[in-house]
Amino acid sequence: MAQSLDEGRTALTWSGRAVELDRIEEELVRLRYEAGGAGQEGKPFAIRTSFLNLVVHAADEESARHASQVIAALPSYHPSRSLIMVARPSADESRIDAELSAHCHIAPGVEPQVCCEEVRLRVSGQAADHLHSVIEPLLVSDLPVYVWWTGELPRNPHLFEEMIGASDRVIVDSGEFESPAAGLARLMKLRAERRGLSVGDLAWNRLAPWRQVLSQWLEAPGFESVTNVDMTAALGAGAVAQSSQVLLLLGWLAGRLDWRVQEESGRPGGGAATVRAGGKTVEITAAESKGCAGLTPGWLVSVALARGAAGRVSVRRDEDPLHLAVRVEEAGSAHDERIRTEECSEAEMLSRELERLGHDEAYEGALRRAVEIAGGIS
Repeated sequence: MAQSLDEGRTALTWSGRAVELDRIEEELVRLRYEAGGAGQEGKPFAIRTSFLNLVVHAADEESARHASQVIAALPSYHPSRSLIMVARPSADESRIDAELSAHCHIAPGVEPQVCCEEVRLRVSGQAADHLHSVIEPLLVSDLPVYVWWTGELPRNPHLFEEMIGASDRVIVDSGEFESPAAGLARLMKLRAERRGLSVGDLAWNRLAPWRQVLSQWLEAPGFESVTNVDMTAALGAGAVAQSSQVLLLLGWLAGRLDWRVQEESGRPGGGAATVRAGGKTVEITAAESKGCAGLTPGWLVSVALARGAAGRVSVRRDEDPLHLAVRVEEAGSAHDERIRTEECSEAEMLSRELERLGHDEAYEGALRRAVEIAGGIS
């Protein structure tokens, strides 16, 4: 079925139940054939444009629809073949249901229509136990493979291994983990077991404005001797280990300030820890912030760095989500500033991760130290 969108753009779709993998590839070719108006005089065959393979794990149909919307909002310079997988291993019947779409448009300087493809699969029964054998035949050869795992990491490691079997990079959102400390530890273990695999995290992208603002003061004289770190996160993240944003920012600070986690550093309640830096002890506290109605649980609300009585910088979410409120106190004086930040959509954050194939050393360093800090307070 063809659907006209805006001028020069067309969406063609097909669906089938209990289909063979060969049939899926045949139907994708047919959709491109129809997009080019094959058989109509003067209309060339449409070409497929893919720079990468994007394989998405969706826990259910709602997650699959959301993933499809995010992919549709990706910038045009990320054309891909996208496979959105909904696995149902507990189903009685082993089968694959498919929904295919080819989004085609006329690209500048290119005569035929250019098509990007989306394959949404519901894999049921025994077939769901062998996702790798379902995914691999549908990948465009010689292109990198990104796996975007939406939601919580699975308790069953077999499903995860099947999904990432052919991947070059795995993208997660640790902000959606039920237990962020445990989830980040699993990512660290994955990195250790598969050294060629790189990892990306949308939660790390959300911290970009905080890291940019804090970097300015971390580079100023004296701030290498931080003695106290105070953080608050949205209601529902009362302990350090209950917010991936808190843990990852602490991991990043640990790398910038050369912290070393002390053994048995945690204290009752899980909201405090101590680390060592240059022979001195740094106290870390994290608590719930009850004044952020509507903010996603676990999201960072404020962070403050102090050098004893010598100075303090605090950064807090402003009422306007496009700004951070900054207060610097030194030598008995205080300076307040509102700094405009860039609010990125989920598609923009995913786009950033798709632009990177190799290792993100800043993130992986923060991840390693975050896991150490979480382990020290567990």
